[in-house]
Amino acid sequence: MTQTAPLATGIPSSRNPRARASVLLALAMAGWGTIGLFSIQAGTDAITTTAWRCVFGAVTLLILSFATRSFQTSIWTRRAVALTIVGGLALVANWAFLFFSFSQTTITVTTVAYHLEPFFLVALGALAARRAPRRSDMAWLLVAFGGLLLATQFLGPGGIQPLEPSQLLGVGAALAAGALYAVATFAAQHTRGIRPYPMTLIQCVVGAAVLLPFAQGLRWGDGSWIWIAVMGIVHTGLLYSILYSTARVLSTITIAALSFVNPAVAVLVDVAVYGHLPDAFQLLGIAIITGATLAMTLRNR
Repeated sequence: MTQTAPLATGIPSSRNPRARASVLLALAMAGWGTIGLFSIQAGTDAITTTAWRCVFGAVTLLILSFATRSFQTSIWTRRAVALTIVGGLALVANWAFLFFSFSQTTITVTTVAYHLEPFFLVALGALAARRAPRRSDMAWLLVAFGGLLLATQFLGPGGIQPLEPSQLLGVGAALAAGALYAVATFAAQHTRGIRPYPMTLIQCVVGAAVLLPFAQGLRWGDGSWIWIAVMGIVHTGLLYSILYSTARVLSTITIAALSFVNPAVAVLVDVAVYGHLPDAFQLLGIAIITGATLAMTLRNR
């Protein structure tokens, strides 16, 4: 499922493509750990944030595609284009659910729920291989779900503590976003021929075309648009190109393991900027999810 050609990210190639890809993806995951901050500071609704993120991302990727001659060096097949569009629809829907979740709950809770995504990714791999899930995988999923109940504060020192409707909506949206992100990543892993810049460009164009009719205009006067512009230029134009480059080189297990860089940075941002310090039960839940996900993915190498 892998290839060892140099990644199309504009960074000089390395003698060890997988090691280089791992470093690049870790940096990308760290960058994505800050996206909750940008989403909240933008102050716009989820659809508007997602639509304009696609616009800024598309402009950036169009420039990068021409600068690197990625259109000419891509191999355009019907299967590759179809997978790119499917992955793009999943990706854009993932953003919308994620931004909505940030508006309903804390960055920490959203990120922890979202990062049950490796389970979805490995499940997709099992479906593609046409094999039933292992009992051990199901057991680890139940363990991770228990960790989620602790991390979202549904379970606490006083037993069951029902969440407020907004909190439940936030957790549900984060889980949906994680599942959609897994679909987008899986599609990228199985797409051959189209270079990362034009691949992400197509997905941003699809997202903008679908969502702009339902989005509000940006508030150009108060500077809030700058937060969305950075999400489009950096978090989308640059970081997703790294993801799609590395997804073709790294194994599913490596991608799943490196995905934990994202929540680690997100929790630090939540604490440093908003003062949302996780309590002991939340930290225990985060640790349980991390351990269960790593244990499950290591068994599926």
